[in-house]
Amino acid sequence: MKVWLSDLTYTQQSIASDFVPAAIGMISEYLEKKIPELPKTRLFKYPENLSEEIKKEQPHVLGFSNFIWNSSLSDAYMRRIKEKFPEIITVTGGPNFPTTEKEQFEYLKKRPWIDYYIVKEAEHAFYMLISELMNKSNIEIISNLPNLVFIKDNKFYPHKKIERIMDLTFIPSPYLSGKLDTFLDGKLLPIIQTNRGCPFTCTFCTEGQEYWLKVRAKDREVVEGEVSYISNKMNNLESSKKRSDLYIADSNFGMYKEDLDTCKVLAKEQKKTGYPKYINVSTGKNKQDRVLEAAKIVNGAIRINASVQSMDPEVQENIKRKNISQSQILDMALKSSEIGANSYSEVILGLPGDSKEKHFASLKKLVNAEFTNITMYQLMILPGTELGSETTKEKYKMKTKFRVVPRCYGTYEILGKIISVAEIEEICTNNNTLSFNDYLECRKMDLILYIFFNDCLFEEVSFLLKKLNISMWDWLTEIYKNSTQKEFKKFNDLLNDFLHDSKKELWTDFEKLREFTYDATNIDKFIKGELGSNLMFKYKSRSLTTDLENISNIAIFTTRDMLSKKLGNQKGLYDFVEDLIGYKKCQIKEIFKLVTNMKKIFRYNIPKIIAMKDSVTDKIDLKNLKFKSSTELNFKLSKTQIDQIENYNNLFGTTLEGISRTLTRVYFKKLLRSVDGKRDIENTSLDTNRRWGGEIAGI
Repeated sequence: MKVWLSDLTYTQQSIASDFVPAAIGMISEYLEKKIPELPKTRLFKYPENLSEEIKKEQPHVLGFSNFIWNSSLSDAYMRRIKEKFPEIITVTGGPNFPTTEKEQFEYLKKRPWIDYYIVKEAEHAFYMLISELMNKSNIEIISNLPNLVFIKDNKFYPHKKIERIMDLTFIPSPYLSGKLDTFLDGKLLPIIQTNRGCPFTCTFCTEGQEYWLKVRAKDREVVEGEVSYISNKMNNLESSKKRSDLYIADSNFGMYKEDLDTCKVLAKEQKKTGYPKYINVSTGKNKQDRVLEAAKIVNGAIRINASVQSMDPEVQENIKRKNISQSQILDMALKSSEIGANSYSEVILGLPGDSKEKHFASLKKLVNAEFTNITMYQLMILPGTELGSETTKEKYKMKTKFRVVPRCYGTYEILGKIISVAEIEEICTNNNTLSFNDYLECRKMDLILYIFFNDCLFEEVSFLLKKLNISMWDWLTEIYKNSTQKEFKKFNDLLNDFLHDSKKELWTDFEKLREFTYDATNIDKFIKGELGSNLMFKYKSRSLTTDLENISNIAIFTTRDMLSKKLGNQKGLYDFVEDLIGYKKCQIKEIFKLVTNMKKIFRYNIPKIIAMKDSVTDKIDLKNLKFKSSTELNFKLSKTQIDQIENYNNLFGTTLEGISRTLTRVYFKKLLRSVDGKRDIENTSLDTNRRWGGEIAGI
């Protein structure tokens, strides 16, 4: 029996889900271990490869993953393959599936091309199904298999029981066997999993179910072997194809003692090969000291994730997150900074009980806690979650709209037929406490945070304001207010374009949107970036490129205005703020075009100001911080930065969409130019006995 497994991704704009298909690799390894006489399972990631190979030969069983980013793509392939080869048995599985028997029946009834659906963990369930198919067992035997749901002769067969794999040691590593070597091509992101399960019951998450409460750990030797194997493979790639990042798929990395061992292994490889420079992971929601220790071991390569979703107690109770300490989360930012790690938090707009006031209040607390990044999500209604139930929707009067998932669209040739397809997600845009207009205003504020706060883009301003007892949040809200002034029309145009696109991407009718995506002409617009981008990152990209001057202008005005209100219009203030923002512009301008050098004349010694920030406690004396004469500073990209930017440009391109992808994968601050040497600033004389603090002196 020939078995093929697919974890398809869209490829025609950039690779949408760019993970190595490790999940189907584990299913394959387990299957071959249990049935050694079975021919080697073939794995597919790129749709074009599956299209080409299915013409040449046909498997007996063809499996597909089902996630929000490839559900429709998998359906399109199964449907077409079933039309041409109805004898092929199709199996699919993944979290994008309803929980109730009624909804499961309706799901499968609409998709007659699916023969079997595997619920929850798949390795053992898939092996048992293949075993019974090989034995040509009758339908009654198959209907009693664990984790299996299907329709036969219009009769629905729900799963009889759900089993967890108690010991992950029984699942061989697809990395160590070499099965995934083809996919370690520099295009795909290596992904490992050191444990499975989550002890939390968040209502918006597919893992917020009792089934996943017990956390099962993978064998430590296997984890160490996988890290070393991947590191060596990445190190042996051509420099232009090397990836510097690794994804750890654990739900709460760093929360367990074993995670510290994993970090020691990672640190060892960092020292040996330089890989990984960045580790993408969702860190633990509790055990913060251990999470911090883990981040410290890997030299700050981990972004500390202190996700709150909302800081409002009522909202947290509505989504069952009361067992997560707010005070610990807020403390994480400061502690992360102390060990040199980056930190980020997450907020979801539109949760039950949420409002504009509550959303803004959550952002305020997180901004003032000094997180490195805050990610603002919209509430996606996921199948298989408590929030996805009709009961919950009705309780909170949740109104939803539909939109195409960013980058998840394409046109593919499948067995002689051209098929256009796209993924569609359902999001909550208003509820009984949040109007649609307030939803849009929240989105506007979210974008301002993405531009001016995330990645510590204006950290010099933040530091200055802090010394004057002005909060960063107040500065951001002033930008929000100032954006409507005539002199900042171009910046306001950017915000209005964002809101226009935000409304334009939302559809009230799912079926009409689905029909729209079946049209190849429309899909072509998505591919070209005219439609369907991740708007937050698209407009962040725009602000860093074509609109850099416009965001700089409003930053200068807002900073001057706030300082003037605090200190009065004193001599030198305007020049100082211009230099402060100008310094940042020189760090950013045209870096994605690989302009390596940028020069500018400065009146104030901004590098010295930045260097002093950790030691000053009293005053800022601008007279003593001036250059003796105007001085030209040379900003330069390092060889490492050039290599990284070139690598990401090759992976994702230099369009706004491509830069958007880069911003999702790298800590942007690390790509910024730095002043080329100390020779440019040595001619200044600074009174280091004077300290910075609650006022600016000598202006």
